[in-house]
Amino acid sequence: MQLIKRAGLVVFGCLVLSSASLANEFEAPPVQQASQVLQKSATGPGYRVRSNVRSDGFLRIYQLETAQGVEEVVGDGLLRLRLSELRALAALDSLKADQSFLEGLKEAAKRPADFVKSAVQDPLGTTKSTVSGVGRLFGRIGQGVENVVTGNTGSPDELLKAVTGADRSRRELAVALNVDPYTTYAPLSDKLTETASVTTAGKWTVTAITALIPGGIIAQAAGTADSLRTMIIDSTPTELEERAVGALRNAGARSGDISAFVRNPNYTASERVVFAYRLQAMTNVQGRDLLVSRAASAQTRDEAYFQLRKVVLSETYHRTIARFTGFRSVAGYPVAIRADGAAALVAPLDMVAWTEVTSAAFASVHNGMTSQPFPPKSVDFLTTGSVTDLAAQNLSSFGWAITAEYPMPEGPVH
Repeated sequence: MQLIKRAGLVVFGCLVLSSASLANEFEAPPVQQASQVLQKSATGPGYRVRSNVRSDGFLRIYQLETAQGVEEVVGDGLLRLRLSELRALAALDSLKADQSFLEGLKEAAKRPADFVKSAVQDPLGTTKSTVSGVGRLFGRIGQGVENVVTGNTGSPDELLKAVTGADRSRRELAVALNVDPYTTYAPLSDKLTETASVTTAGKWTVTAITALIPGGIIAQAAGTADSLRTMIIDSTPTELEERAVGALRNAGARSGDISAFVRNPNYTASERVVFAYRLQAMTNVQGRDLLVSRAASAQTRDEAYFQLRKVVLSETYHRTIARFTGFRSVAGYPVAIRADGAAALVAPLDMVAWTEVTSAAFASVHNGMTSQPFPPKSVDFLTTGSVTDLAAQNLSSFGWAITAEYPMPEGPVH
């Protein structure tokens, strides 16, 4: 891991001249080879990352070739996420080689929706005879029937999945494969639904299905916290949203930001829970509402994933490197203030190059911090990616200590 540190206290006023001397020097982000960045992961079953990988000075921009065509993927994190989804898709496709599984698929496809039809026509009678003593499922089925009857939400097909357990099986299968049950990648989402349908025929369990899949991909799931895995499997999307909202309230987020965040389509239900719980874990840290506000306003998928990674990385820093007392908005960017009076600029970026845009952004943050009534005594800039030599010179001229190529922690966020 590349590590650049500056010893002693920093007096920002003394660095204006050296900063200005570099101000007009910019660079184009280097174009890298996919094999250099990704090594063996540049190609795999069903995909190839095109050779030339560009960058905008913050995130890498990949061209990913699959059977569905060429897809642009922005950011190392989202690429790792997509590659994990492609591995899971290939694993599920491999089940076609098992004749007994194919027979299970055929049987599942024939399964009638008589229960749902009768539930819509006579919800009280069907529900009364079906769910007595089921407990937790009772409330879900009752609500599902009510929604279908009133037309508020859902459909007979969705109710069938809830009642037969196909929804839960789908979540369990996804978690076993170390992917998000609410993945936005349509080919994998469809394959998860198809595969989980076999469990409704009564002869297959998720364990039996995963036993047919090569062990390597299943073993990867062990790095995810058991409590999170269990929560995602056992909770409906509505329950996950309730958990996220509760955690965000505990973290001091504003109601409007919470509402905007849980309705932002650039996050999945699982990601919202991860974000909220990581934020909540930074107990007694003021200004966490700033992170929610920024996350709620994410306009694109790559921006949303950046905000998610930032919270995960910030909580890891707070827990393992130095405790935070709060966050301040500096030039529009939430900067953490440590208990020792230093500032931590946590940024899950891929490659920091000194372009006009990055120069203006970091200079604004630097100037914003130095103009604070009580400026931090030093600044720790921590990033998951690399820093070019020119960028390192300029950031160091601000008096910042640079930690580059810091790994994302183990877990569902790549």
